[in-house]
Amino acid sequence: MYEDGLCEISPGLYSISFLMNDINYQIARREDQVHVFTKWCEFLNSFDSTVRIQVSVRNKFISSENMKKQITISDYADGLDDLRHEFNEMLMSKAVQGQNGIQREKYLTLSFHSPSFAQATATANRLQSEVVQGLKKIDCGCIYLSGEARVKVLSSYFGTDTCPWSYRELLGSGLRTKDFIVPDSFDFRGDKSFSFISGWKKQFATTLYLRNYPPNMGDRLLTDLADIACNLTIAQHICPVEPDKALDTVKNQLAKMDIEVANRTQKAMREGYLAAVIPFELQHRIDEAKELLDDLMNKNQRMFRSTIMVYTTADSKEELENNVELILQTARRDNCAFGCLVEQQEAGLNSILPIGKNHFSIERTLNTASTAITIPFSSQELFDPSGIYYGQNVLSQQLIMFNRTTLLNPSGFILGVPGSGKSFKAKEEIEFVLMTHPDDDVIIIDPEREFTPLAAGFDGEVIHISSGSQAHLNPMDITENYSDDESPLNLKTEFILSMCEMLIGGREGLGGDERTLIDRAVRISYERFFARGAKKDEMPTLKDFYEILKTQPEPQAQSLALSLEIYTEGGLSTFAHKTNVQTTKRLVVYDTRDLGKQLKALGLLIVLDQIWNRITSNKANGKRTWIYVDEFYLLFQEQTSANYFEQLYKRARKWGAIPTGITQNVTDLLQSDTACTMLSNSEFILLLNQSPVDRASLVNILGISERQLQYVTNAEAGSGLMVAGKAIVPFVDSFPKDTQLYRMMTTKFDEVREMAREGDNP
Repeated sequence: MYEDGLCEISPGLYSISFLMNDINYQIARREDQVHVFTKWCEFLNSFDSTVRIQVSVRNKFISSENMKKQITISDYADGLDDLRHEFNEMLMSKAVQGQNGIQREKYLTLSFHSPSFAQATATANRLQSEVVQGLKKIDCGCIYLSGEARVKVLSSYFGTDTCPWSYRELLGSGLRTKDFIVPDSFDFRGDKSFSFISGWKKQFATTLYLRNYPPNMGDRLLTDLADIACNLTIAQHICPVEPDKALDTVKNQLAKMDIEVANRTQKAMREGYLAAVIPFELQHRIDEAKELLDDLMNKNQRMFRSTIMVYTTADSKEELENNVELILQTARRDNCAFGCLVEQQEAGLNSILPIGKNHFSIERTLNTASTAITIPFSSQELFDPSGIYYGQNVLSQQLIMFNRTTLLNPSGFILGVPGSGKSFKAKEEIEFVLMTHPDDDVIIIDPEREFTPLAAGFDGEVIHISSGSQAHLNPMDITENYSDDESPLNLKTEFILSMCEMLIGGREGLGGDERTLIDRAVRISYERFFARGAKKDEMPTLKDFYEILKTQPEPQAQSLALSLEIYTEGGLSTFAHKTNVQTTKRLVVYDTRDLGKQLKALGLLIVLDQIWNRITSNKANGKRTWIYVDEFYLLFQEQTSANYFEQLYKRARKWGAIPTGITQNVTDLLQSDTACTMLSNSEFILLLNQSPVDRASLVNILGISERQLQYVTNAEAGSGLMVAGKAIVPFVDSFPKDTQLYRMMTTKFDEVREMAREGDNP
């Protein structure tokens, strides 16, 4: 096994291997399934007869210790460790359900002959490019495996992958890569099974082969076998046949069968029968051969020789027999039959390993479609130990742990009808962020006062905004990092212009002279501020801006000042003062529930600007900012706030921010072209239970299949579909109620009332 991943199996025979990502095939739309199947057929057809193909699907058990290391949250001694322990207990309880102790892997191994190592390397490079491009057509990513990675994969079959090593250590040591793969001993003396010992642990194993193919085999065989909860590997060896040789083979077989029919006819005539009786089996083989010949000549089909094998291991003979029975039962459901490799277990083991050589002589001749029908793709798993917990995959019960920051655009939405659990899911993500990312900040716009308990539990700041509130936010606040590629003052002027246009522009908007006066007043307002070193306590206010407008000689300035007077001197002057609230805590909640109709649009715009100030400041300090906007559709009732948030949404990734919109009014949201564009461009969406009207709209925008749509139809609270990039995964999330974390997240009236009675509402 060379360091670059090229393996010399035997003199002149080489192989390379890839780790394939899974894709959502089983729950995809019918047309998408057809597309994937067609492209998989084209992928297999793309290899000539000099290349052998091995597809491997593997279930590998993960120890509880390793699982715990991957999913649990580390302590940080920041006052939140008790909450982390609660979350860890929940995660571990979920991990023991379903198949969370099993890691599913899919490998593609290609083998080929080459007269020299140099030519083998050139062929490997060409095949690597072809594989990447071919799998890309079905949205299946892959990773080319280096020599070290391939050795670790092979050694994990025998439990010897705990020994660290590197190619550098091989130099001068006298060791080979085989020494890091093989177990302590093998025992192949059994007829139908064998055993091996690795690290004082004895394992029993056996290899089966697919003996009978059904006439019309479906596409679920590999998926159904992989769903068996045991250590198991399925390998399909595929050998392309040269087109000319394939045609000659089929024609020769037909000729032989024609001779047999002619012999039977002559015999019948000699015995006085009018016609020969052709056995059903012979007639069936003739029909199959004619159909295959037609496929090869007229339907762009090729001939392949295929072998399918299943390998399983267990800690005891009894457990091994149980695994075998489960495999046989699963095969029978798919009208297939497996046979045992009697006295051929060593050859079977070598054929199962993702090396690329089939040591078993029994092969089935198939056309392209019949070979590809055992498609290896099933349902995509989203499991990243560095990710956030979102629930369990409905199809496999695997934990969903996903890192949004790996997406090209991590901004997203949480959508669902009232009672579907959208606020709960948002709070769950917020809790995970606060507990696992101690340097990240979270900011929430809360129009329904649902996040106050969460802020109390995580030492956050709740800022109540209303016309009578003593909490003030200054729309003139600015930071030196307010903009990076243009003057901060220019961007701030643009914001003040937008604010004035919303307040006093009317239907016709501001005129050119009015915009010039506002620009002048803004610049004068900040002249003193910047001249004195940009001290925070000397930040200009809306009242200062108003006073400067009044000193301008133009009559339009007096008119503008008069229009702004109610917001600076009158009853709506809550935003005319310096900011007097703590906005630097890790968790800040802007409570906008009591904003009256006259101030709602202005208040939301100013809050968004405050958030932008925080984002720019955090970026300068290397910190990420998570933003959650509940009842998101409210921003789009006013075009000014909609436009401002759209710009924030576009800039977010560059500035280290991750905005998330939460709403139940999907139909209202989609009436805005701006919101529609944002939704269709989002790579992260949590879809909970949806109304019939909303389901129809989302199908068109997100391309969800009818089968996927079932998971957001009359779904239980906390259940739905997770869209993450190109993956669409059905999830379910049931959070234990007897926890402090749950009490911070729930908004159910009865539960909140009961906690209030007990004095236990956080």
